[in-house]
Amino acid sequence: MTELVLVTLLAAGLFALPPSAHALILALGIATGMPHGATDLITEDGRISRPALAYYGVGILLLGLLWWWAPGWALGVFLVLSMLHFGSEDAASDSGTALFIHESVVRGLIVVLAPSIFYESEVLRLFGLLADESWAGPTWDHLRSATQTAWIALAFTLFGHYAVRATAWRHVAFVFIQMLVLVGIFRVLPPLTAFVAYFVGGHSLHSARKIWPVLRAHWGKVLGATLFTFAVASLVFLNGGEAAWGDRLVRTAFISLSLFAVPHGIWRTAEVLRGRWSKA
Repeated sequence: MTELVLVTLLAAGLFALPPSAHALILALGIATGMPHGATDLITEDGRISRPALAYYGVGILLLGLLWWWAPGWALGVFLVLSMLHFGSEDAASDSGTALFIHESVVRGLIVVLAPSIFYESEVLRLFGLLADESWAGPTWDHLRSATQTAWIALAFTLFGHYAVRATAWRHVAFVFIQMLVLVGIFRVLPPLTAFVAYFVGGHSLHSARKIWPVLRAHWGKVLGATLFTFAVASLVFLNGGEAAWGDRLVRTAFISLSLFAVPHGIWRTAEVLRGRWSKA
């Protein structure tokens, strides 16, 4: 319930901001994102995990090369892994395997599909900016239409899937209220702003509950990593002059964040799946 209230309040606050507040919105996302993923590298006793550091180093290098060599494929990888990561983190962890997968797909698709439906021209412009080529055309239209139809079918059958599992109706209602609120936020707010509202108030807060003991015990290292990220970002954008606050800001920030987000998404999704397999 806390996540639902916070997401709604954040969405209302971001809705009141002017379009020129992109830098503030991105800063809010970074400030939440760094603590959200810092525990991938920090062990429970406070040490930096060398295997995790090596994994991130290799992952960032490979993804960076993919963005340079084939940005369209890099964007596709980012979208698919985002769907898997957000869906698997937000789905009810105590559900049976089939129900968990079903709910994960429905939840994950909202974050990717809803902006494409409600703000198609803006999303296509963003994708074109990131991929260095236009995504508009018959292929995009067919893919979006097929995905939208599949999501409606999956969302409708998810209700029945919960019913046959004899889950408490209060929980079923809460799950669908969460998804309806999220769809509403992506309908009202521009894509990047809506995503920050969901990421800060929903996804990151939900994840923070799981990693809170490590965050609390080693807050100094997490804060240091966050401040370092802000310092690097400030140098990049301030040295770029006024031009850096337009398309260049969006593209640079998006790709830079994806370099951390994709390895983190793979890491966390693998942890979720390992946890489920160990209980099976």
